[in-house]
Amino acid sequence: MSDALKILVVAGHPADMFDHCGGTLLHHIEQGDSVVCVSITQGLRIHDEVVYDLFRHDIDKYSKEEIDEILKQRQKVKYGEALSACALFGITDVRFLDYDDEILTLTPEMISRLAKIIREVQPDLVITHWPYQYDMFSNHHAVTGQLTLSAITAANGVSFRDRNPACRIAQVAFMLCPHDVAASVLNTSGKTAYASYYVDVTDVVDKKVKALHMMKSQKYDIEGYAKKTTEQWNGSFGVRVRFSYAEGFAFEYPEVGKTLPVSDHRKWLARADERELLERCSGLQGTCVELDE
Repeated sequence: MSDALKILVVAGHPADMFDHCGGTLLHHIEQGDSVVCVSITQGLRIHDEVVYDLFRHDIDKYSKEEIDEILKQRQKVKYGEALSACALFGITDVRFLDYDDEILTLTPEMISRLAKIIREVQPDLVITHWPYQYDMFSNHHAVTGQLTLSAITAANGVSFRDRNPACRIAQVAFMLCPHDVAASVLNTSGKTAYASYYVDVTDVVDKKVKALHMMKSQKYDIEGYAKKTTEQWNGSFGVRVRFSYAEGFAFEYPEVGKTLPVSDHRKWLARADERELLERCSGLQGTCVELDE
């Protein structure tokens, strides 16, 4: 059996493919693993500055043909940005399912379509969103997580419309954001995730900042924003485990072995003095990244 992993990332929006787990994916690619990223929606209605600002108050000024043409052009822009950002992490197999992000809800067609991709890719590891984010039903990330779990179940069975073999997933990892691990709104209470695994992405934080900055369609090129969100997101996760920057995950299935795992980092944490602990997590490399305006 090959040691190389096949990884499938299922994201709600184009930028989610890299901003949640790009550093982790780069580490996997560097060790010879393969990565396929899928964006479920176009991310135009809530994440595109032209579409949102142009149509929010004056949509009646535009014909259907004009609206369709603007949406077509904005989708091209957003997808191009996402492809360039993914390329920074070495991700080259990127797919867009083109669903409208006005309303995202589970349908048999969507589940079957994603299950077909799973059967094609035959991933060992699937990475997706926490399926209980916010109220679970209206949140795109949560619905994407639920869609992915449903598609995993479907892909495990035989399809008489798909010539690819059934696929059994070894592990599912939920890529977490700070909202998932702390009750930030009332309807998050009781649905928070426990981040049980952290990946040190300090060595690639410059790519995290630059990739976010590329998403100009989402206003991420506002001065300071890419650096601010990286500090707030990956910096806050890093502090929890005494790294400068980290990406947090929760596993769906319990891992199994003949011994109990204790990482080198956990052993270091137990032995380091207080100054070493604070020095390890106090880096601000993300604020020093040079960006092309």
